Amino acid sequence: MKITSMMLTLSLIITYLLGLGGRNVEGDLVLARQEKLNPIVSMYSAQGLCCDGTWFYGSGAMTAVHFTGLSKFDLQMKCIKRKANAVPKEFTERYGSDHIGGIDCADGLIYAPVEGEYEDQGYVYNFILLYSCETLEYTGVYYDLTSDYLTDGIPWCAVDRENRILYTSKFDDVHELLQYDLDSMEFLGVLPLQQTVNRIQGGSVYNGQIYLSYDAAHSTDEQILCVDLQTGTVSVFCTRHMPNYDNEAEDLCVYPLADGTLIHTVDYDKLLNVNVMHYQPLERSDAQ
Repeated sequence: MKITSMMLTLSLIITYLLGLGGRNVEGDLVLARQEKLNPIVSMYSAQGLCCDGTWFYGSGAMTAVHFTGLSKFDLQMKCIKRKANAVPKEFTERYGSDHIGGIDCADGLIYAPVEGEYEDQGYVYNFILLYSCETLEYTGVYYDLTSDYLTDGIPWCAVDRENRILYTSKFDDVHELLQYDLDSMEFLGVLPLQQTVNRIQGGSVYNGQIYLSYDAAHSTDEQILCVDLQTGTVSVFCTRHMPNYDNEAEDLCVYPLADGTLIHTVDYDKLLNVNVMHYQPLERSDAQ
C-alpha cells in the first residue's frame, strides 16, 4: 500500500512538472491523467463524453460547417471508431438540426441531444436521437422534446440508469431540471433547483447526485456543480483553474474506473484541440 501511495505521489509530481499541474483543482479531486486529442479526432469529440465501463463515447459539432460526429474510445482514450454526419438529413434539412451536445449511454445505446437554429426562429426543435454504442449508427429512434421548457436548445442529457430517468435542461437561467421516462421519453415533471444556475454544458448522474458542467464565461475558472436529486440543493463540487483563457468546459462523465479515476471532463481549447481530463477523489488517493 505504501508503494502504491508513493507511486501516486510521484505520478502527481511528474504531472505537475509536465504542465498538467497548472490545471489546479479546488475541491476533493486530483488530476490523475489527461489526453490531448488531435484536431481530427477533436472534431468528433469536442461536445460530449460518456462511459459504459468498457468504452468512452464522444460527440462533436462544428455548426459553421454543419458538421456533427460521434466517436468511440477505449479507456485509454485511443479512438477506435468515428462517425461523420451523425445527425441524419431528415433532421438537418427539415429542422435545421446541426448540433449534438453532452451525451450519455445506457443499454447499448447513446442518447444524443440534438438541436439547431431553424430559419432564424431560434432553437425551436429539440430532440433525443438514439445511436448504437457498437456501431455509432443512428437506430432510427428519436424523441421530440420540443416544449416551452427548452427555450434555448437542448445542450445536454444525463441518464439515471438505476431509476430509468433521463435529465436535461436548457443552457441558461436554469432553475429546474426536466425529467423523462428513459424507456418511453414521457415527460415526468421537473426537479426545482434551490438556486438558478447558468451555462450548463453537460451532466452525469452518480450515487443519487447529478453533476453539472458549468462553463464560466470570460474566466479561466470552470466549475462542476452537484445537485441532490431528492432536494434540488445545488453546491459547488469543485473549481478547475484552466490556463487557457479561451477554454470552454463542455460535457462531463462520472464513472468509476479501475485506475481510481471517477470524473472525466471534456475541455475545448478553441485551437481545434480537445483535452480529456480524468480526476481522482482525494480520499481514494489517500487510502492508497
